[in-house]
Amino acid sequence: MATDAQSQIAALRDDLARLHKQLADQGTDTYKGLNRRARHAFRAARPAVSNAADYVRSEGTAVADTARSHPAALSAIVVTSALAGLAVGFLLASATSEPPRRRYW
Repeated sequence: MATDAQSQIAALRDDLARLHKQLADQGTDTYKGLNRRARHAFRAARPAVSNAADYVRSEGTAVADTARSHPAALSAIVVTSALAGLAVGFLLASATSEPPRRRYW
């Protein structure tokens, strides 16, 4: 009986070792596949990101030049934007109803 239990334990250990190896192999394959896909996506996105960065840089330079040329217009835009933000905030705050007050005395 003891040898039967020992042989079953040995068989279980062998099964566990085999399962462990299979899981490790699947994990490795999954990692390699994901790594390959990530590298491909990065290589494909690199030119678009570079072009976008160049575009943003040139537009930022154009905005800065315009702001230097027309400081009064810039001030008017900033003030108008601030007033519009205040108006939207006021409207949102007044649209929400105040919760009813409950007195517990």
